[in-house]
Amino acid sequence: MDKNQIPAIGIDLGGTKILAGLVSGCRLLGEPVKVPTPKGPDKIIDTILDIIAQFQKDNIVLGVGISTAGIVDPNSGEVLGSTGNLPGWEGTALKTIIQNKTALRTVVENDANSAAYGECHAAGLGYKTCVIMVTLGTGIGGGVILQGKLYRGAHYAGGEIGHIKISMDNRRRCTCNLWDCWETYGSGRGLQATGWELLGGVSEAQTPLAAKRDRLTTQDIIDAAGSGDIIAKKALDLYHEHVAVGMVALCHSLDPDCFVISGGMSKFVDLKQLKDLLADRTLPRVSEKLEIYPSCLGEAAGLVGAGQLVLDAVAEVEQVSVAG
Repeated sequence: MDKNQIPAIGIDLGGTKILAGLVSGCRLLGEPVKVPTPKGPDKIIDTILDIIAQFQKDNIVLGVGISTAGIVDPNSGEVLGSTGNLPGWEGTALKTIIQNKTALRTVVENDANSAAYGECHAAGLGYKTCVIMVTLGTGIGGGVILQGKLYRGAHYAGGEIGHIKISMDNRRRCTCNLWDCWETYGSGRGLQATGWELLGGVSEAQTPLAAKRDRLTTQDIIDAAGSGDIIAKKALDLYHEHVAVGMVALCHSLDPDCFVISGGMSKFVDLKQLKDLLADRTLPRVSEKLEIYPSCLGEAAGLVGAGQLVLDAVAEVEQVSVAG
């Protein structure tokens, strides 16, 4: 087999599930494997090793890439900062453990960075000067790709775009304990909070949502907006404004060629409306050629990006070896 066609194993580790598959040419080969995320670092590592062993039974692989929540040192492959969804994960020397157990080249990367890398290269955008992925879900995640390469920052926290501060009012407290982070407005939780605020003092005669105010969900708002409910439509319009505010800050700080919008909330976003909002709020030179693309990889973005990072790392080593 041509070495350029040998795949890598991509593994996306989340708080509730682990998604894994073979990756080649920045695409997923076949159907991914999905298993529940076990509790505790030792059990997670055992599960990852089991997944790798399963793929190795029938495949030759160049390495394994692991996408994980938390702040990651990509050089050592250690998880420097964990997430509440993976208790005890902070401090795990994941790259060293997996390499020692499998003898496979291993890359460990933050999940949002992996997803951004996968989306950028799967869509053929690696030649662009700056691509920013915005993941709209329960929170807001993201990744920044500069000339095809991940921008990680001085402390490996580059791309933590959900924590851009977009208000000085101290109205909404973020899960990070800071106030008025972008994700407290532009995430699913943000839409829920906006709906709750709009329903203050509103009667059931004005909207059926008033009866649900204390147990309001994002889906309630989406469904009501689809049925023409005025309050719900206003909440959804404000949601687009809130998403745009963070993107405007990114436009004026990084001047991107394009954004890629992904995540569970992205299916509720009107990309034309979002682009119009950005055009109204950014310098003309910044917005006139700015593009906004939907995700092309969906939930497989993290594992595809992680797997491709391994393949590209191997290719880079070989190029240096040939040049030397």
